[in-house]
Amino acid sequence: MADYSATTWQSLKTAFAATRVQRPMRIDRYEAGTELTLPVRGVWPDYEATIRVKLGKFVGGGFAGQVYQIEILEIDSPAGDIPGLAVGGPYAMKIMKPPSRFSQWFRDTVYKIGFQSPFQLEVNPQAARSGALWQKFIRRAAALEFKDEGAVNDILVTFVDENLGSCGEISDWVDGRVWTFEVNDHLDAKPEERAALGCSPEFYAKKDFMDRFVKLLHQIGAREFARQYEWWTCKSQPNVLKRHDAGDGPADGLTAVDFRAGLALLPFLPMSPGDFKLILVGLAHGSLVQFDRGSLKKLRVYVEAHPEAFADMHGALDELAIDEEAYRNSQVDVTHNHVRLLTSPKLWKGIIGATRTAWRVRNETDDVTDKKLRSAPMQALLFTLVGMVPMLAKLGALAILVSCFRTSQWGASSIIPMILLFFGLPAVARFGKTLMGRTDMRKHYARMRVDRAYCKRALRAHVIEKTMGYLRAGRMSEATALGMIENPLRYLLHRPLSILPVFLHRMVTDAAWAKGWVTNTLLHPIRLYFNADAREQWLRDMIAEGRRKHMLSEADAEKILSRLDEPFIQKYLKSLAVHVCTLPITQVVSVIVAIWYVAAHPEQSWAQAWGTAGAILVAFQLVPVSPGSLVRGLYVVYLVIRDRSFKDYNIAVFLGFFKYIGYLAFPIQMAYRYPALARFMAGHWATGAVHVVPVFGEHGALMEHGVFNTFYNFPLTVRRRQGELAIIRQDRTPRYWQAALFALLGAGVLAGVDALFGWKAGALPEMSTIWYAVVPMTFLVGFFTARFANGLAAPKRVLLGMAAGVLMGLLYAIFHVGGSYLFLSEPAALGDAGILLLFKAMRRMFFFGVLATLGAGLGESTDRTA
Repeated sequence: MADYSATTWQSLKTAFAATRVQRPMRIDRYEAGTELTLPVRGVWPDYEATIRVKLGKFVGGGFAGQVYQIEILEIDSPAGDIPGLAVGGPYAMKIMKPPSRFSQWFRDTVYKIGFQSPFQLEVNPQAARSGALWQKFIRRAAALEFKDEGAVNDILVTFVDENLGSCGEISDWVDGRVWTFEVNDHLDAKPEERAALGCSPEFYAKKDFMDRFVKLLHQIGAREFARQYEWWTCKSQPNVLKRHDAGDGPADGLTAVDFRAGLALLPFLPMSPGDFKLILVGLAHGSLVQFDRGSLKKLRVYVEAHPEAFADMHGALDELAIDEEAYRNSQVDVTHNHVRLLTSPKLWKGIIGATRTAWRVRNETDDVTDKKLRSAPMQALLFTLVGMVPMLAKLGALAILVSCFRTSQWGASSIIPMILLFFGLPAVARFGKTLMGRTDMRKHYARMRVDRAYCKRALRAHVIEKTMGYLRAGRMSEATALGMIENPLRYLLHRPLSILPVFLHRMVTDAAWAKGWVTNTLLHPIRLYFNADAREQWLRDMIAEGRRKHMLSEADAEKILSRLDEPFIQKYLKSLAVHVCTLPITQVVSVIVAIWYVAAHPEQSWAQAWGTAGAILVAFQLVPVSPGSLVRGLYVVYLVIRDRSFKDYNIAVFLGFFKYIGYLAFPIQMAYRYPALARFMAGHWATGAVHVVPVFGEHGALMEHGVFNTFYNFPLTVRRRQGELAIIRQDRTPRYWQAALFALLGAGVLAGVDALFGWKAGALPEMSTIWYAVVPMTFLVGFFTARFANGLAAPKRVLLGMAAGVLMGLLYAIFHVGGSYLFLSEPAALGDAGILLLFKAMRRMFFFGVLATLGAGLGESTDRTA
């Protein structure tokens, strides 16, 4: 998201209003400071009211909708007070329309595949109320289970937002956090030992809360709601917050806050590890597609079993039954309705009525057209068919595209129809549907046709809307946006470039921004390396961000800031600067290699060239050791040699060579001298890196915590184990001879594979051909060499494993070159054989040494018995 001022945004809104066009401004989300007057309805009791709210910060948005912090300025509730709703704040407002058009397209597409209807929580007020009422009952049940009424957030009212064209809800604002990054050097502890050892208490308290909550949801019939809290979906953890105003205990103040699923769960489209189990469970319950269906029968049984807790909610249960039936009868939903679609006129009446309601909620129709369509079935059918044209046209374009790939024919006879089907026909259909549904839009376009001055104002209004979108997306600066509405012709430059990613669009059109980006990306790390003050400020800024995100306690922050002048901190910060410098190396090299390869193979077709280039770029991202990580690793080796100290770099020297995880090498290395700083830096870098992963990299999700454990807590656990093992090993005699034995054994096994392959193929294989034997065998040689080292210290065990791998590589090269003579009709000269042996030996010694080191490291990190 771009950073822009409220003044600039207001200037753009004022400019749009000045055009005096006869249509409202199109908006995808609100800005902070916006005031809205909303007709609302209490969840229970269901009093109607009108409220005026002021929007605060935009909290975020995903597939389920967009969330704002709000303040209630005024309430007009003639029927009676709505419990929990009062002037002031803060409250949370969720509107069931994603702020991203792509997110909305993807969500709606998945939902339509599953239920053959528009996303009901967005367009059907009864569906929205059904979910809200379910949450009321879940909250009351959770109060019984957890002895805390705040265990589930309270939803207060529902409404329809006529500006965004979506249903919404207002709930209590929960001031809380997802979790803190807890130091834990007992990752290997058994479950029954965790509490006594203090192993990540908040993390395991949340897991226990969510497990109990899922069981409760199943017990009361809210089985599909439980998907929001299933632990192994790996993305459910942010749905539970720990309130800041609760106690200090690890389980105090845990609150379930999100019950609105964003994506339907299709049987052929699992989106998380936990979804595989949920799909099977759903099939066992007769649900081929899962979203938010509940069992009212089980809920009634639970309510009747706890009469005192639900004494005031029997009317709510009756209303839930009504809304739930209307919701389920509002969509085709073949997998649940199947035969009823042929036998139930009531079902089709509900579907048709809900479809018309959806048109009105989404502002596809106005009041006049809505009334007309409800009394004219044929016009409603025509409106429906016109709305289906874009989807059908795009399917046709996709069919042409697949045909072109299969036949490799890309002539104008196929490309032009594909473009017309994908862009032209949908645009015409949308325009026609707009004219059919909206009186104001008919007047708007009619006046554009006859009034030249109005047409110019309408085009200016269009430019302003697009400018606001570009500004919000970060495609341009405030100055550029204001300049574009002064000179709309500049829009002609930006419009074709808007298909590019935001970064490229801004890079091409904003020279000052591009220069700043290049300076910051390329020169900032260099400045950090040479300038101690810049390094200190860099760290201070990260600490300030850590405080803001509660990743760092005040005590730890003060402790870190008090030690900034110490030489080792400066040394590690300098090394971090070098790591940052290596960030773009892999990307630059991958692009150069892709360009070189395509240029060197002009015989490839256009499609083949793009495919090859893409494969090269992807391959560079997937390999564990990349050009950037090699540079980083060699720099750490240089530091070891320069400072003549392996101890100060014993972790970084191994991690530095690997892609992605190498950026955490120095934060982890700091753990011995500066545990508070190491904890924060590991958390900061690891979580920052994982957030680029779509969906699963979300802040507070399980992957984030897993990365933190892997790159911070796991090394601490290994270090603790090594300390315990060192005491056991100190009276034992070191053992070295097994390195030669395992190296000879490993080389012999690979030589046997060579012989078997040569016997069948008539020639010995290259190492890459039998990688499936080379990789595990070398890994195992390093692993067992370290394991059988008896009294040898941990660092020396890893080095001994590496030595075994190097020796194995040398022996295998000798066996390979010697064995190749058995398959040659004319043996090579002695000199050529020597050169071949030297070349193969160097390759194998390096490659086997790296693999055996990894195996030895794994052997040490998993050794619990000495």
